[in-house]
Amino acid sequence: MAAFRLLGPRQARPDDNASDSSLRHDDLGPLLNAVFWTLTSLSFFIMALRLYCKYLRGRYLWWDDYVLMASWVALCVSAATTTVCVALDYGKHGYDIRPENLPKMPFVAVFAGFFSVLSASWSKTSFALTLLRLSSERWMRVVLWFIMVTLNAIMGAAMLTMWTKCRPFAKIWDESVDGWCIPASKIITLYQWSAGYSGTIDIVLALCPWIILSKLTTTRREKFGVAIAMSMGVIAGVASFTKMVKLPQLAGDPVDTVAVTIWGGAEGALTIIAASIPVLRALIRRNKRDIPPAELSPNDLHRLRVPASFVTSEGSACRIEHGDLQRWEEKY
Repeated sequence: MAAFRLLGPRQARPDDNASDSSLRHDDLGPLLNAVFWTLTSLSFFIMALRLYCKYLRGRYLWWDDYVLMASWVALCVSAATTTVCVALDYGKHGYDIRPENLPKMPFVAVFAGFFSVLSASWSKTSFALTLLRLSSERWMRVVLWFIMVTLNAIMGAAMLTMWTKCRPFAKIWDESVDGWCIPASKIITLYQWSAGYSGTIDIVLALCPWIILSKLTTTRREKFGVAIAMSMGVIAGVASFTKMVKLPQLAGDPVDTVAVTIWGGAEGALTIIAASIPVLRALIRRNKRDIPPAELSPNDLHRLRVPASFVTSEGSACRIEHGDLQRWEEKY
């Protein structure tokens, strides 16, 4: 997210022509609030279903669950501070913003942008942790650790820049203070690079489940369904790339930055939803009957740590009855 005056305090100065009838007087604040809180509420609902499904299966919460919940809290803080910005005239053209709000809004906007990026970073980290728990291949685990470390380092650099782009600190929101700021073009380049990397990571994480599931000898339909569910992060990647394209608008009129703000918030919310959808399969499978037994190779059994008491051998294949497999899943 990049909220109002993120690049510096020089934008949004009331114009003497504010009363000119030829000027547009758009107010995108209500739209921004509606979109932001809809995404925040929807992501909370889907995440709550994820936690409920784990409760139904008797599964304990793990690090990926806690990080995902922290991500939603960050998204909620971003939505709340963005609402405060809207109350301070964010969403309007610079010449329509009340002069008394000019020193206040940029200060709040820094918090809104910080927590929006933090939400996106932590939600992707949560999904990577989920894949880390499912993967047993050494190279895959190395890749996932590389993704988590580099993603948080790059996104962290973008977040740090929000607070350090001007010296002294007060110049971030008050241009009357003597000092200096990093050129806007360099800040935009950094933000675009971090958004592009974030979107690329979404695509990579969406491909990982296909690699992991390809090694299991379950039915093709089952593989395809699980892989599709775990690849919904591609949508979050689209949000990241869209934000990257729109970031140059930060140098324009304040109303032009609303699109960047919306796509920034959507990135975190969509990743939370994408990370929660695979677990929701438990609600669908819970009442299913007559599910055929799963066939797995001995290597699959070793990799998944399936107890020998659940397995019946038939030649080179091993069969696990659905009831036994479900009991193992709930225990594991």
